[in-house]
Amino acid sequence: MKYKVTKKAKRPASKESKCFYCNQEIGDYHKDDCVLIRKKVKLRATIEYEVTVPSSWGEGSVEFNRNDGSWCASNLIDELKEIDKEYGCLCDFVEFKYLEDASKPFLEE
Repeated sequence: MKYKVTKKAKRPASKESKCFYCNQEIGDYHKDDCVLIRKKVKLRATIEYEVTVPSSWGEGSVEFNRNDGSWCASNLIDELKEIDKEYGCLCDFVEFKYLEDASKPFLEE
């Protein structure tokens, strides 16, 4: 699919009438590899980190607490923020894997 370059592809600091990224003139078509032609993809993030739980809990109790109990997975965000604060980065704790494309390409100028 071809996408026409519009004025939105020009950046405010530029005086040129072309896409800031693929250098195609306004009215022409973006190059196929222009970063403004986007798509959504599905990823899997695997996160490994330590938490504190009651010493009597085994695998079943920990997994029940996190998966089926009242603990909300949104609490993970606060835990990751604490790790990020302590270590300055989450890169040592997270690995990403591409699973599949989730949308067709679209223009996002």
